[in-house]
Amino acid sequence: MVAHKFTVDLNKPLVFQVGHLGESYQEWVHQPIVSKEGPRFFESDFWEFLTRTAWWAIPTIWLPVVCWCISMSVRMGHTLSQIALMVAFGIFVWTFVEYVLHRFLFHIETKSYWGNTIHYLLHGCHHKHPMDGLRLVFPPAAAAILCIPLLFSGVFTSSGT
Repeated sequence: MVAHKFTVDLNKPLVFQVGHLGESYQEWVHQPIVSKEGPRFFESDFWEFLTRTAWWAIPTIWLPVVCWCISMSVRMGHTLSQIALMVAFGIFVWTFVEYVLHRFLFHIETKSYWGNTIHYLLHGCHHKHPMDGLRLVFPPAAAAILCIPLLFSGVFTSSGT
């Protein structure tokens, strides 16, 4: 009995196909397809929409959040030097977390169906389709899902009333 190698059909949504590559996934994901238009990830238009983000959406969405947090710090009575220190510390922590995620999570070698699928969705697509301009940044919807619990825990614990 001969085992047939799984091949990915680029004309179909990719996310749930790549898991079937098994041990071949690492080799496949590091052979880039260079084209300006990225592949379809999901059959559902809703989930597909959530994976695409123009680069300018990040400052448009997150700069107001940063400004709001700074204004809350001012209202809480923090000095300008304290706020500057908190902003600098936040930038350092954000950069460090991004480095750690990229170095140790996004470049982990996977072989299982779900490992390959999740890796492709989080970072493998960046290697496979490096010119996809709508998947260069982490989607704000996913970031909001991760950040909202942190934001609310900070707001409700530091208000003091």
